[in-house]
Amino acid sequence: MALSRLFGVSVGWLLGVEEEAAPSGGELTAEQLALVEEIAARYAPKPRLSGHRRTVVKLSAVTAAVCLCLVLWGFYRRLEDLTRNDSQLQAAINRVEGGVNIQINEVSSRVEELLRQQNAVTADYGTTLVDADPSVSQAFFQAYAVPKQYVEGMTAEFYTRNGGGYQDPAVRAERKEGQRFTADLRCGLAEDIVVSVAFLYPDGTRQTQVLDRYEGLYGRTFPAVRADYGLGYRPVENGTFVLVMTEGECGFLDRDPSGTQPGHPALPQAELESLRVGLFKNKKLVDWAVFIAEPGLLEEETTVLTGEQWKALDKLRQNDGGGAKGCQWLNFHFAPQEVPAEAGDVFQVAAVMEDVYGRTAVRSGGAFGLDEGWKELTNLDGDTSNTDPEGWVLE
Repeated sequence: MALSRLFGVSVGWLLGVEEEAAPSGGELTAEQLALVEEIAARYAPKPRLSGHRRTVVKLSAVTAAVCLCLVLWGFYRRLEDLTRNDSQLQAAINRVEGGVNIQINEVSSRVEELLRQQNAVTADYGTTLVDADPSVSQAFFQAYAVPKQYVEGMTAEFYTRNGGGYQDPAVRAERKEGQRFTADLRCGLAEDIVVSVAFLYPDGTRQTQVLDRYEGLYGRTFPAVRADYGLGYRPVENGTFVLVMTEGECGFLDRDPSGTQPGHPALPQAELESLRVGLFKNKKLVDWAVFIAEPGLLEEETTVLTGEQWKALDKLRQNDGGGAKGCQWLNFHFAPQEVPAEAGDVFQVAAVMEDVYGRTAVRSGGAFGLDEGWKELTNLDGDTSNTDPEGWVLE
């Protein structure tokens, strides 16, 4: 009706149902015609694609989709090839590095052997570990040496030195079988023991040579206890990592299958008086672990395992799992807590053993430190087999 009033025509005429001519008012102006055309175009039915054209459009869309899929699949296969090639290249690099390292080690060993022979003052020598006695913490050796330059009237003495620098009193050697000097030695058990000889000539000249080095003897007189706890890849946030007490968050205590080293004589092992597992930061105690109760073996949780309880656990292991629930290890956990961690800190979970003779040994399950890039604890390279308690703060 608004349009009827605007243009001065009837509604029927606007809708096209009346044949009568437009009332006198004159022809429509250009603006009125433009407005009418705009309205008619807005409501006019839109042309529809024919069936053939719709089919063409659909086929084109499907073809484009297939082409896109093929392109993406090609990219994926190319990425797979690149990844595989990278892995193969990395493996090849590792093989080359391994081969180079082996060759370097062989060359170093040959050079070291040549230097040792050039600097040697002996023509022949040998040492033997005879025995060890944990009750007095002593090791017993036999040694012999033949001087490269023998002079009538010369003497020889043998001595041992441990890794801490302590040297036991020298033992005067006996001359047997011509120019061969021999001696029986005894020294305190230690993780690192060096056996040496000194030749003393009539003119006062003294020539010395290291004969052999023995490592790990002290720890081998303790049971091969192993404490394992997953510190690796533990996230470090805001300068701390978290210990939680959940079903899957526990460590285990058992006998280390590599405790008896091949090629070394078996040494007598002392019985344990007590056994604990601790978390250490820079060799200082953070917290003691709690052993989880195991029916038939450990009736309630405790932080200290007795020697008898360890023997019972070890007996189950030796019986291939026979006994209480087939238990071959003992689980432990730490109390929930946040542990501060900074760059340079070294964390270790270690078994602390005290034997019936009052000796103490600390056997670490590995060392871990903060990876500042990944913000997590990562395994640190290095030997943690030294069981000497020196330097550890256990309280």
